[in-house]
Amino acid sequence: MLYLQITDEEEILAKPMNHKKYSWPIFLFFSCIQVVFGQDSSTREKQYLHFETAVTASGQINEYVKGGISYVYTSGGFIRIKRPDDFTGLVYKTNFKNSSSGGLINTQQKTQAENILNPDVSLYLLPGSEFFIDILEEKSGRQVYRYVIKRPKLIPKINFYKFVNGQRILFHTSSQSAQYGELSLSPTEKTGINAPVRNDFKNLDVAYRFINLSTRKSVSGILQGDIDDLKLEANTAYELRVNYAVQTELSSIISIKVSHHLYRSVSTYVILAIFILIVAFLLVARGLKNKVIRSEKKQQKMEEAAIRLQSLLNPHFTFNALSSIQGLINTYRIDDANHYLQEFSLLLRETLAKSQNVYNRLDQELEMMRIYIRLEALRFNFIWDIEIDAEINTSEIEIPTLIIQPLIENAVKHGISNLGEKGKLLVSCKKGNQDNSFAVIIEDNGIWLDNISVSGYGLSITEERIRAINKLNNEQHLTLKFNKQPGTQAVLTFDNWIDI
Repeated sequence: MLYLQITDEEEILAKPMNHKKYSWPIFLFFSCIQVVFGQDSSTREKQYLHFETAVTASGQINEYVKGGISYVYTSGGFIRIKRPDDFTGLVYKTNFKNSSSGGLINTQQKTQAENILNPDVSLYLLPGSEFFIDILEEKSGRQVYRYVIKRPKLIPKINFYKFVNGQRILFHTSSQSAQYGELSLSPTEKTGINAPVRNDFKNLDVAYRFINLSTRKSVSGILQGDIDDLKLEANTAYELRVNYAVQTELSSIISIKVSHHLYRSVSTYVILAIFILIVAFLLVARGLKNKVIRSEKKQQKMEEAAIRLQSLLNPHFTFNALSSIQGLINTYRIDDANHYLQEFSLLLRETLAKSQNVYNRLDQELEMMRIYIRLEALRFNFIWDIEIDAEINTSEIEIPTLIIQPLIENAVKHGISNLGEKGKLLVSCKKGNQDNSFAVIIEDNGIWLDNISVSGYGLSITEERIRAINKLNNEQHLTLKFNKQPGTQAVLTFDNWIDI
């Protein structure tokens, strides 16, 4: 059974329904139509014409009356019209119109219209066609009634299929009840379409127009058989318009969106970018790790070299200290020798405790130098002092261990050891020309530079240590310079050594 649904005042679409489930709604629906629209009793006292389906058993006819006009809807294409025996004094006038052409559409239908009341003739209506029958009084020509016979417009069904392993697989069928639809497709799949044949008086041609919305180029024609490849481009929107050729004003519009190729999609680019970043990060991290390892090995070698050079100073310093004690004993200065030995023991403990450290705090280093200078002053009886600028915080600065001692030793030995009480030694820590630098200056009033080469054993070790430390630390820099004054001045400059 077919259930007819009114889409507007004069149009019905047919849908198959279950007879038992929907027979009472159909009865109720058409009863409501009659109540709403009413019937003209003067014109409906007699039935002028009778309508029944013909040829196709699936067709159904429904009729309602409004304002003296009967609207007859047929879901199938064929209808048979009969007039009652009592048709005396009446004539009929016909007009066959199609919604797309607005008038008589072909000779076949015109012939049908002229023989409309022949009981052996079945009238065929194309989808969207209208057929008018006016009942007139034969003598006066006055119209007493009108019949409007209509067949609803139809939307063709379109099948979409794709090929998988050489086999054609149906994956989507457009709706025949909705004029608009959407479909998303992949550019990697070969997509085709066809229109199933509709059983009617004749095969209804399906017209199509396939539009590329990016370029506005289109392909159109009659859909005969299959179109196996729509030739879709990636990242492009299309519009497929289909309709039965006899009703061009009603098109089914299917919007088709074709996605990116996988390698051109945004998500692929994002994943690729993340992958490249991860690889780059791993390579950079590996390079940095190798660089750190090489730097650590290099630093370790330099530290070992600095400690080795520093360790050479310890026996050198010890030998000089023992020589001083021996000199005091040989001159019968026993008390001075005992005092010297006590100071030397203290200095030796401090030296041994710090000897394995590449760096030592400046205040601790200066304290060891005080002990050392006191020892040398006991031996040679010279005047000495240590001065520190108030701007220099010696407890927060670290310098290479025993880097100053060889300079003091050479100043004493080669500069003032023979001057006795006239000998003077000054060790000063002064702020440098830059805020992050300072200098340790060892001054004496001797003239040892005129007679002694600065390339002695202790100084040569110190200069080699300075070169090793400068290689060990690229940011900080040590410089040793000798100036000829009225006496002699050794300037040890520490650049970039103070944290600002």
